[in-house]
Amino acid sequence: MAEFSIEGNGRIERTALYFNGQQLDGMREVFVNVTEDGEFDVLLMYTGADGQSYTKNVFTDYLDNIRTEPPGFSEEEAQSMNLLTVSSDGTLESTIVLRNNEEQFGIVRLYVHIKAPSVQESGGLRSWFGGMKSIPERAEFVAEITYREDNGELTVESVF
Repeated sequence: MAEFSIEGNGRIERTALYFNGQQLDGMREVFVNVTEDGEFDVLLMYTGADGQSYTKNVFTDYLDNIRTEPPGFSEEEAQSMNLLTVSSDGTLESTIVLRNNEEQFGIVRLYVHIKAPSVQESGGLRSWFGGMKSIPERAEFVAEITYREDNGELTVESVF
């Protein structure tokens, strides 16, 4: 089974993504939507080693030209972070979700959407007039788990 992990403190600049223990580089967006009703999406949008953009499902697609980098956090820094790990072969039935290395039970929905802001392109004649080639998108960082409690109530917890 493959493992996909997100380590962070709730801020994009202090977040690292891992696939099978290797820290990933060039990530632009992460979308995780796993529900008890059978939805199972774990998608990455990234810039590959060839400069091309890719959108891939972590558990069912080959991650073409994926870039890796050395770990960004020291062991001491990692202790102050939260770690979310999804271990799966791409089917809901075989999926295990861990928070800080503890298996989670009673999950109704796992939802993560992390999106880095667009890189602004400046320069050239347009920059003299205050224009940009693209309007930058806003960063997004949502990570929450919905649990079904023993009494049937649903509770939502932030992951980071």
